[in-house]
Amino acid sequence: MALEKLTLLIEGKPKPIKALFNPQQIQVTRSGWSQWNGKFFGRDQPTSISLTLFFDTTLLRSNSFLSNLAADNLPPIVSNKLITTLRPEDVRLYTQPIYDLTRKAGKEKPPFCKLRWGYGNVLLERCFLKSVTKTLTHFLEDGTPVRATMNCTFEEVLDQSFLLKVRNPIDDPIRVVKRGETLSSIAAEEFGDPALWRIIATANQLDNPRQIVPGQRLTVPPRPADL
Repeated sequence: MALEKLTLLIEGKPKPIKALFNPQQIQVTRSGWSQWNGKFFGRDQPTSISLTLFFDTTLLRSNSFLSNLAADNLPPIVSNKLITTLRPEDVRLYTQPIYDLTRKAGKEKPPFCKLRWGYGNVLLERCFLKSVTKTLTHFLEDGTPVRATMNCTFEEVLDQSFLLKVRNPIDDPIRVVKRGETLSSIAAEEFGDPALWRIIATANQLDNPRQIVPGQRLTVPPRPADL
């Protein structure tokens, strides 16, 4: 059984971001009640999750590690002889996609994502990367960084309408396919998770889920409660 990776599912993007190494611990923080002069005040506050991700491209030369990465469509497996002489990649190739989630770049809101570890284990249903500290800790002779840690804090998005849409049946189960849409992009919009495209494919008895065309009518069933 393949090792489950901590995964970031970015809304509107079919390809998720997977951690090279899973974190050793996860810190969950939420503030709620407060008191003043003997009276208590409470209001909903977003949950935040802090964790440290570790990256080391020198370990990509390991046979066993490369085999584990094959399922994630990361660097291809090469021959044993080449592995021993393979130059480690710049670690920023792996840290930059996460780091860029904090960039504003003229946007009115941050990229929303789902933080998941394993298929059914959702840490945050909808969140954004509030802050990140990247530390480069090991370098090649020419200064190329090959090892890094990223201290990340994700904050929950308190959007009740979105949560109701995820957890409850869809009001209109019929959807008309638009140009450029895929089952993954539809699943990302309807369920908040592109990986759930099989639910739509099964409901519509699609033998080849890639062959959907603009104007086609699809039935979008409710998201199962256990996902």
